Amino acid sequence: IKTAVETTNKSGTKKNEITVKETDAGIMLTIENLKFKADSSELLPGENERIAKIAEVLKQAKDQMILVEGHTASTGNVKGEQQLSVERANAIKDALVKCGVSKDKFICKGHGGTKPVADNKTPEGKAKNRRVEITILD
Repeated sequence: IKTAVETTNKSGTKKNEITVKETDAGIMLTIENLKFKADSSELLPGENERIAKIAEVLKQAKDQMILVEGHTASTGNVKGEQQLSVERANAIKDALVKCGVSKDKFICKGHGGTKPVADNKTPEGKAKNRRVEITILD
């Protein structure tokens, strides 16, 4: 599966938008710079191609569960960030299901702005913190 992800990443997705990392839980795909309607869980139409490529990879994980975790930038509205991160994780799951991944394989969680990977003081840092991580569980 990791090779399939790396091939997908090289064959058309913009550089650094999908990263692959092996974790204790399984193979994690981090989808960076996802485009949602502002303060919404509605994916913008331009994301359909990237979601479809990820779905093709996830379909290869026949017997494994898939954990989808949503993250937001921290803006001070902890409750709103938490809710939005859950809604965005579910939106990604729904988009992947529309692409043929079984809905029974998903576990969705939201972390709001509690697990930043960059500083929230800059627009670039906030952009890095707005992400979805998909883990193919071992």
